[in-house]
Amino acid sequence: MEVTRRIRSALRPHRLRWEPSFFKQKRMDKEYASGQWDHCQETSGAWVYGFVERYSRGGSILDLGCGSGNTANEINSRSYTHYTGVELSGVAVEKARQRSERSGRGGKNIYVHSNILTYVPQRLFDLILLRESIYHIPQAKMKMTLDRYARHLAPDGVFLAYLSRDGTSDVKEIVGWIETNYHVVEKQWREAPAVDAGRFRGDAFVLVFRVA
Repeated sequence: MEVTRRIRSALRPHRLRWEPSFFKQKRMDKEYASGQWDHCQETSGAWVYGFVERYSRGGSILDLGCGSGNTANEINSRSYTHYTGVELSGVAVEKARQRSERSGRGGKNIYVHSNILTYVPQRLFDLILLRESIYHIPQAKMKMTLDRYARHLAPDGVFLAYLSRDGTSDVKEIVGWIETNYHVVEKQWREAPAVDAGRFRGDAFVLVFRVA
């Protein structure tokens, strides 16, 4: 069982980066509709939220690859004034919208059904979040994609990337690439206690960065 998990973890980043968008959307819609991701629906108190709340500076957040709306509905509602979540799965987008309505955040949380490789923001943001979604960007397109989004950062705005060791075997390579190409504001590594491993996906990096 452990060997199977490790093999899937090693192969996952390659599938996420190179799988055609049409097939990826169909697959993700099926997975969300079937409840495959229900075990990830509740991550209140996640380690990354403290960074999101601090770097959003009470302003606006763009969440690239927002899933079914965990971040938007679990961070402190007073820590931001506007949130836009972008997600390839239409099923996940609808789940996120419904969740925001139930939590009373329907007026400040907006969700867009789109591909993060092609989405064009309509405003500036204080924080652009990539919570385990940077794996979806092919390495050959990563610089171009991040530089394009950087034009939609407010003055002093930053990117925040959260990378889980269970999410990809390429964590150190991605972190090193970001450090080479951007100005890193803060880098933190967390070795998760065993009690958190199943709930918050284990060991992880948080990397806050901007264009130099």
